[in-house]
Amino acid sequence: MRLIILCGVLATTITASYATDFSEDFSAGKLDGKWCGCQIAKHRPVTFDSDPKESGDKHAQVTVDSSIADNTCEDNECDTKSANATTLNRNDVFADDLGPSFIEGLSDYRILKSGTPAIQRQELRTAEGLEHDSAATHEYTIAFRISKPDTTTRTRWITAQWKQEPLPTYGKGWSPSPFLAQRYDGGVLNLTVQDENCRCLIASAEGPNQTFKWEEGALSKCKVTYPKKDEGKACTSALVGHYGSDPRLNPPSSGWTEMRYLIKAGRKNDDFIEVHQDGRFIVRISGKIGYVPAMGTTMKTKFKIGHYRNYMPSTDVLEVDSIRVSPK
Repeated sequence: MRLIILCGVLATTITASYATDFSEDFSAGKLDGKWCGCQIAKHRPVTFDSDPKESGDKHAQVTVDSSIADNTCEDNECDTKSANATTLNRNDVFADDLGPSFIEGLSDYRILKSGTPAIQRQELRTAEGLEHDSAATHEYTIAFRISKPDTTTRTRWITAQWKQEPLPTYGKGWSPSPFLAQRYDGGVLNLTVQDENCRCLIASAEGPNQTFKWEEGALSKCKVTYPKKDEGKACTSALVGHYGSDPRLNPPSSGWTEMRYLIKAGRKNDDFIEVHQDGRFIVRISGKIGYVPAMGTTMKTKFKIGHYRNYMPSTDVLEVDSIRVSPK
């Protein structure tokens, strides 16, 4: 299994909550009760492949093609039905908001025929009951690779997302964006964080026509995600970034890569997200992360991995070798 060994090795215990470690290496070659596939198309299920260089090792393959539309879930479809499961006021009545992209200098793919879906979703999500308190620090480690798509488009694309539930409603037409998103716009790996409805780019690989300069202090690459009339306009966030000596992300299309995220999401000044790639420190973002909870509620984090993107006619495969989650 391709997993870089870091300080504080994660245990492999699997339970019905994140009170202890959650670990998945897909060695069984099938999905179990930890995962909900209600947003995976039945005609294009998750598949599993073996690595000829590592005997007995398997990885999951999530494939999206031109036949995939916006797969949705029914109420409680992801409930584990266990004693530890909790039914949340889920936000699936809202479409996830892909919002504005930071990747410029490319053209949007145009839908050429009627009936073509505007959004394609092919995502695995952790089963209901496996959420954890957003304000409690957790470490996520994901080993993956993804095929290189057509890089002449800037199609908005999410490959992993962390969402908070339950959320208050901000107004008619509001759609919640993930407070942390691992994106792949135009084949460019990039990460965004939400401060309410202000989205900030925190890290990126180099784009075909774009190189980002990362500076210490207040984040400057921020855009409005709501209200729609202001979407894409510049906004000001209180989030602050501290960057490593070489904070550029490496593309996941050239081989397996491991992303490690330390996450404590909330509206306090000491909340943070810290990112490492293949053992290299990328960035630590601190400040008010995510959304203000509704009165009397506790935010829970829901994790999803796969494809959520604007329509593209191509077939693309996200391969996931391992996922580990650990409270810190």
